[in-house]
This record gives sequence, C-alpha cells and structure tokens, in this order.
Amino acid sequence: MTACVNPATIQPKDLTVAQVRERMAKYQPQIDELWRRYPVKRAVLLQVLWLLQEEFRWVPRVGIEWAAEVSAVSPAHAYGVVEFYTMYKQAPTGRYLIQVCQTMCCLIQGSEDLIAHLETSLGIHSGETTPDGLFTLVRVECLALCGTGPGVLINDEAIGPEKLEILPSDFHPRAADLDRWIARLRAEASSSPQQAAVDPLGGIVLNTKGHPAATGASAQPQKPGYAPAPPALKLAAVATGDAIALTWANAPECTKLVVERSDDGGATWRELASVGPKDQKAADKLAEGHSAHYRVTAHEKDRVAKPSAIVTSTGKPPPPPAPQPGVNSAPVASSTPSPSASTPPPGKA
Repeated sequence: MTACVNPATIQPKDLTVAQVRERMAKYQPQIDELWRRYPVKRAVLLQVLWLLQEEFRWVPRVGIEWAAEVSAVSPAHAYGVVEFYTMYKQAPTGRYLIQVCQTMCCLIQGSEDLIAHLETSLGIHSGETTPDGLFTLVRVECLALCGTGPGVLINDEAIGPEKLEILPSDFHPRAADLDRWIARLRAEASSSPQQAAVDPLGGIVLNTKGHPAATGASAQPQKPGYAPAPPALKLAAVATGDAIALTWANAPECTKLVVERSDDGGATWRELASVGPKDQKAADKLAEGHSAHYRVTAHEKDRVAKPSAIVTSTGKPPPPPAPQPGVNSAPVASSTPSPSASTPPPGKA
C-alpha cells in the first residue's frame, strides 16, 4: 500500500512455494474444515487468501500460487481475485494500518483535515509506511462509520475515545484523539515487540524478532525519500511526417506523469510535457531524418519513480498532398472525334 508501488517489483526473491506451503501447514485444520463446508475446493479461495494474509501480513505473489494450489484454481484466477478485492494487501504495511475514509459523508466531517494531520505527525504521505515500520496510512472508501465520522480504523478496528471498536454515538475522531492513539500504539510496540513478518520494502524476514526499530531486529527501515517502483508503462511512439504521437498504458496511481525527450542518445533529458495520471498521450515534432528518445516518469508529490522503458522515433517525409476536391486525376477523353478510316480525306469526296 505504498504510493506508486508496482507489486511486481517488491516480491521477495528468497521465498518459494515450498516455503509458503511449509509455513502455512499450521493452518491445515482450518483449511480441512473449509473443504468440508463447501461442495467444491474453489469456494475456499477467499478464506485461504485471508489465512495467507494473516500469516504474512500481506499477500506475496508466490503465496497466491500456494492459495491457487489449495483451492484447485489456476494461479491467474487467484491473482485476479486478489486484484479485485482491495482488502487483500499486495504490498507490505506497517504493524498498525491506519485507514481513513475519504467518501463524501466523512469528507464533509473533516476527513481531509485528519489525513493532513496524520501525514504531518507521522512524517509520511498517504499510502506510505513510517521508517520504523510501525504505521501505514491509507485512504479508503466507505467504512460504514458515517454516524461517527470521519471513519478511522486501526488494523480493521474503529477507534473510540478509550478503546478500539467502542464508539459512543456522539463520538467523532479529531486530531487530538489520533495523537493519543498513536502515542499508545508506540508505547505498546516498545513494550511488546512482535516478530517482523516483512521488512518495509517487501522482503520476507524469517526467524527474527522485533519490528525494524527494535533492538536486535534484522529488518532494515525504509530509507527516507526512496524512489517508488518504476511504472509498468507501455510507451509507444508513431511518426507521421514530422508529427510524433506518443501513447502509453498501465500508468500507476500518482500525482502526474512527465514525458521527457533526449536528442543525444539518452545522455541528457528535457521535459516535453507534464500530464495528469489519467492522460495517455502526448505529441511532439521531429524534422525529417532526425531521431529522438522518449520516456515517461511517474511523480508522486516530491518523489520520482524510475523512468519507463525508452522508445525511439524518427521524423519522416511529409505525406503527399491530398487531392483537391473536384479535381479528377484520370485522363479526360477528347470530345473531338478521331478521323475514321471510312471518312475520305478532304477534297476526295
């Protein structure tokens, strides 16, 4: 749940399906019960994915392969389920996941002010995890807490004045309430460090104790200002005369996309256009025979992703002029009759 993160780039390289199978063996009684409860194995996929997330605190792709195996479905089918349901975490989160509702009812009750306060107090942007691995802040859709909004959940439990999930009807969380909860959770983490299931960048941390800030923990904290993963952009350039049409697909969620051009083989780059994350095209001009390189980079506020793959285009000769309306290019037959062999020459009639 990190802004501009491409899940494909954060998968642990030292985790195999066999290791996942071994680690999930302790859940076999629950899986057996699920198999007995449903007529076909594929019906248990959602619950099996929940068990996987409970163990790893997110859903690594190699774990999806294990879940597909248990549920007798294809890995592609299981992956599609994870992609569809936002409750499955495709990237690691901190020990405490703070979810703030951003839909209309909570928006008018001040959710944006709460998000801004949390970003300032935690020192992160929405969608990021604190360097100590404790807190992840995300925006979410309706949490069914409209009456006590803005809705805020911590690890899927609503915050109340004193306890989680205890919500008086007149309670509405404010910045001071969040500050008290964050202080409590920091104290809880210091007094009872838990086993670090993941490091902040997604690698599985096995056989270690404590969150990254705890003494003796081997998990490394996330470096401040690290670049988000490169977007899986599919960039294309098509030349029509001196006009270059640039198009792309699969842009990540980000603040803006910057299209860049290089005229010296990629040694230096200059900005050609800055567009919104939903835009999918830009234009340029190249003289006939002149070539240029292009790339697209995703920006999330003050963070810059690695650029997309580079494409090259060359200006072409201008297309031939279009025929003028009403002008027929076909030869016109003469209206003067040609001399006939049966017509005698003049004077010999």
